[in-house]
Amino acid sequence: MKQNNIKFYRNLQENDHLAWRQLVNLYSDRLYAYALSLSSDHNVSSDIVQQVFINLFESKHRIDPKYSLKSFLYRSTYNLFVDNYRKKKSMSLLHEQYYHLLDQFVTNTDEEDFSKKINLLNDLIETLPLKTKEVFTLSKHNGLTNTEISEILDVSVKTVEGHITRAFKLLRKKANNLNY
Repeated sequence: MKQNNIKFYRNLQENDHLAWRQLVNLYSDRLYAYALSLSSDHNVSSDIVQQVFINLFESKHRIDPKYSLKSFLYRSTYNLFVDNYRKKKSMSLLHEQYYHLLDQFVTNTDEEDFSKKINLLNDLIETLPLKTKEVFTLSKHNGLTNTEISEILDVSVKTVEGHITRAFKLLRKKANNLNY
């Protein structure tokens, strides 16, 4: 069996399509079920499993036949779930801060001052880089979810999250520079 293992690992390293197909067929459903048990979200689970195979493919030259590929795949699935959870948690905190700031903004200003600040904020949004502005507008003005935006723009959810984070940082920095 050890000799078969070494040959299989070598086939993966040499991009043998049959070996990769065999690997995906053997583990994709199992990893999906495992990821689903962790996240309880079909889309997240699917993304995690896909990323596990992408990561393995990208690091295929470091595959060592002494170590269990099955263990690596399950550990990678778990690690990607944890990373995803942490990012989602930090994004929800960022959104919470955004809405808290908006609430303070609305309650602490009179009508005329409020109108000026809204116009200033819209002007600041217009100065954002094009893609970042587009993602931010779809999210905050149109109320679309990150997944919906990723499908519309044909980018990953992580890219959408990155643009939103970047928009918040740039807007906060520009607003602070104006003593907003």
